[in-house]
Amino acid sequence: MIVRHADQADLQAVTSLAAAVIGPERAGPFMRSHAERHHLLVAEEAGEVVGVLAYRTDWFQCAFVGLVSVRGDFRRRGIAHALYKMVEGLSPSPRLYSSTEETNAVAIQMHAALGFTPSGHIDNLPQGYRELLFYKRLHP
Repeated sequence: MIVRHADQADLQAVTSLAAAVIGPERAGPFMRSHAERHHLLVAEEAGEVVGVLAYRTDWFQCAFVGLVSVRGDFRRRGIAHALYKMVEGLSPSPRLYSSTEETNAVAIQMHAALGFTPSGHIDNLPQGYRELLFYKRLHP
């Protein structure tokens, strides 16, 4: 598996992966905006994009993962872990944040396995679920 920055040729594949998480109407603009800022990572296996992670580095002067998605037939193989490790290495801040909906038990377990700790929540979002925030201290 190769983890790298996304390029223009990856846009269709990452948009498809993102659509499974945030819906097709939001996926295109979301992925394009992250690609333009070079804040989009992909995991590639045998020449195919099988995972994506979108992040930003200007969230309260910290790095924040806004989306991670792994193709269904490649889950539980360490792909999300590899994507998070790469963003940890790229983060200009010693603080990394991430989030998931309170209904996503698999993502909550993944954050704990990756060394994140709960950091709060956001209520009253359009999707109707509480968004749980997670925090990880990267380096001093």
